[in-house]
Amino acid sequence: MMRKTWRLIHPTSISTSSKLCNALHSYNLFVISLLKHMIDVSIEKIPTKKLTLSLFAGGLVICFAILAAIPNLPSAFAHGGMQPPAADFGDKKASLSVKIDPVVVTDVNQPIFISARFFDENTNENFKEVTYRIFFEKDGKEIPIQTEGGGAYGGQGLFYDPQGDLEIKVVPKDAPVATAKGVEEIQYGGIWNMGQPIIVEGPIFTDPGLYNLFVEIHTAGTTRTQVDPILKYDIWVTPGREELIDVSEGQQVKIRNYYGAIDSSSYDPETMTIEFSMPFNWTSDFVSRVGMLHTEVFIPKSMLDFDKPSLNATVNGISVPVAVDTFSQENNIVHFTISMTNLQNIASKVVLENKRPDRVVFALSPPTSEVNVAQVTTNSENYKVTLTWPEQIFPEHPVTFGIRATDKSDVPLPLATYAMIIVDRDGNELMRAAGLTTPEGVSSQDVTFTSQGSFTVRVDKINASSELVQSSVTVVPEFPAGIAAISAALVLGAIIATKRMSFRTAKY
Repeated sequence: MMRKTWRLIHPTSISTSSKLCNALHSYNLFVISLLKHMIDVSIEKIPTKKLTLSLFAGGLVICFAILAAIPNLPSAFAHGGMQPPAADFGDKKASLSVKIDPVVVTDVNQPIFISARFFDENTNENFKEVTYRIFFEKDGKEIPIQTEGGGAYGGQGLFYDPQGDLEIKVVPKDAPVATAKGVEEIQYGGIWNMGQPIIVEGPIFTDPGLYNLFVEIHTAGTTRTQVDPILKYDIWVTPGREELIDVSEGQQVKIRNYYGAIDSSSYDPETMTIEFSMPFNWTSDFVSRVGMLHTEVFIPKSMLDFDKPSLNATVNGISVPVAVDTFSQENNIVHFTISMTNLQNIASKVVLENKRPDRVVFALSPPTSEVNVAQVTTNSENYKVTLTWPEQIFPEHPVTFGIRATDKSDVPLPLATYAMIIVDRDGNELMRAAGLTTPEGVSSQDVTFTSQGSFTVRVDKINASSELVQSSVTVVPEFPAGIAAISAALVLGAIIATKRMSFRTAKY
């Protein structure tokens, strides 16, 4: 799994919240005054049906007037994936794509392949004669790679590929340093292995948890001159590890985790809550640097209370949205996908309210009320993409989009790259985030819209191709408490008036 630290910031034009509150307060006073006037009308002079209709119609008109007057708050925000935004590179758009294979390991000694590709996003063509510098970091401690290629440039962690594709084979090994051997490129001194993966041995992926992979681009197009300035990328990268935890009636749930070993788990049969945790420092700068928090939970379909399109989920007791993949025959796969923005908000609450700031605690339980989930499947020339999301999306509420990518025969696409783009109704691009599917061909993105209205969700560059699919979503306004109370009062007033009129009619 890859996690990046690049933050996409888009210009916004957001109305001041105090103005919105003042406007709603004025409307509330106006409606209360009008409601009082309506209820004080001489009931004896109005026929029963006409009175009831007047009250309900008046309430509807007022509510719609208030909703129509709420200002538009544009922009959306999301993070995810393992490819940074393209950088201007002369007349080209330079981008770096990094993949890890396998995504999930079952043996700590299993070799991990990491491939890097430096290319022009406009043409999807690689830059040639690329020299990379690569090193790792774990828990703040640097793990340099000593490259042994001979000559004056040995030991600097420089790697080279004439076609711009770099592939290294990491062999986890308890050793003081990481080493790599290869053939030296004579101009800049990067090593390569004549088209084969370069073997790197050392203390990389020997312990569970996230590793920082730092990639620098030193040459592109020619090895005679250095790129100025050197392009630098910081990527969170680690293979996932899977663990089983016991739940009800001998059932087991599988956790695919990227952040460390699970050290505690439980199941509460009364609340039907699955809970598991692992060490996590909410007070460190890790929260602001990691691209997102992503964990997958595989729940057997035989656990019928959890066989739902949506579930209640919390992190350290704080409610979060999750995507539930129901396509598998044996399991429902629940994706905790928490974007950097939402993660930082959670971190603030965890620290302020002392909600176990030394660990991350995930919890899942059946929904307390039904949540309808929209699902749209769209075809491109060679692929099928299914998008899922809650039918009701509100501004400033994080929502998780589920993404499932297959070929035309419905075979899942593992490790398929894509870009998720959100566009408003005027064609303005509000968000762009890269992603990578799991071995099951599934991915998810946590998005927070800051306005109501219609938006287009586009899944582009499917599996590194030029193909795309798109769908429309609508973000609806959420009733403020004052408006909801007034609406309830209108309905109650209508009921009371009807009862009074019925009584008086019977009396006469």
